[in-house]
Amino acid sequence: MLEFDLRYDMKKIFKGILIFSLIFLISSCGKKKLKDGNYEGTYKDENSSVKVNITVKDGKITHCTREERDLKNGKNQIKDENYAKDDGDYNYKIAQKAVKNSKGYADKLVEVQDINKVDSVSGATVSCKRFKEAVKNALNK
Repeated sequence: MLEFDLRYDMKKIFKGILIFSLIFLISSCGKKKLKDGNYEGTYKDENSSVKVNITVKDGKITHCTREERDLKNGKNQIKDENYAKDDGDYNYKIAQKAVKNSKGYADKLVEVQDINKVDSVSGATVSCKRFKEAVKNALNK
């Protein structure tokens, strides 16, 4: 009877050590600390290119800028308040909604410190995906 209790207690102890080890391993695999410096990243597809400049100080993202360009039809036009001005009123309004809604992505990254926590905004979902890829490109150098 004593032998059974001892084996049972050893199994409990072993399970506890195993669980503690797994928790420690998982928690130490968290996001890596960023090295201080200035980083530039880009992302390009058939329609647009995105360039980001990121400043890291004391392991935190302190500044981020974003520039998106339209590459369709060889335009290479910055997506700003003039983007799609010559494409008719309806297309201009849609394009400007995307420009407006995507402007906050860089500031949101500085606020939340994690690209996976930057949520896309209606009307600028594709711009968000491009921004995230450019940020990953910058920070993985």
